Amino acid sequence: MISAELNKMLVNKLPNLREKYLDEVNWQEGDDTGSHTVYGDVLTPYLAECILKDYKQEYLIIFDFLETLLELDDKYADEVVYLSVFESLTYLFKERTYLISYLGEKCKKALNTVV
Repeated sequence: MISAELNKMLVNKLPNLREKYLDEVNWQEGDDTGSHTVYGDVLTPYLAECILKDYKQEYLIIFDFLETLLELDDKYADEVVYLSVFESLTYLFKERTYLISYLGEKCKKALNTVV
């Protein structure tokens, strides 16, 4: 998978992030901006905000999306989820252990790998 595909999947699944996404990629390489940058600078802060504000419906959608990405069994997509999302948010999962019960099996594995 290439960055443009992975990035488009993000904005298609979470259209409310489109404006933040465009702000991030417009000064870089557009849709070809590296997904580590996009997911790390757009999705991860948003997911952290949703968790901290207990927007359960929204973070459940994101967890489901991350599980879908991991089910692709694509090395690049896996790296983005592991390193740019879960590695950055391990502190939240340690503080709010109940969140783990909302993760799919592949997300649990990813989280355990980076912890």
